[in-house]
Amino acid sequence: MKMTSRLLPALALASALAAPACATSGHMYRDDRPYAYAQAPGVERIARDNGFREGREAGDKDARHGKSFSPERHGDFRDADDGYHRDFGDKEFYRREFRDGYRAGYAESYNAYLSGYRR
Repeated sequence: MKMTSRLLPALALASALAAPACATSGHMYRDDRPYAYAQAPGVERIARDNGFREGREAGDKDARHGKSFSPERHGDFRDADDGYHRDFGDKEFYRREFRDGYRAGYAESYNAYLSGYRR
């Protein structure tokens, strides 16, 4: 009887730990990034494109003015809501995608300017 009373809690814990993350979180996973079920189609691309454009402008400007590489210093990066519309769904999802695009655009533009400047 003692063995059974110890075994049941251990089995319950093991089964809880073995449950897939998506079954417990209420989110689906794609590319190891969570996103909400109710996301409007195409929002990821829209957010990334908007962020990329903003980031390119900021990266070019920072490089031309001799500033250090730092996309996080910009208000557009911190706010990350340019182009967002409530019909898009989860605003935090939009912000994450916008920031990913912003970083990519900033890096591309900043590094391209420096590469051309050093020639």
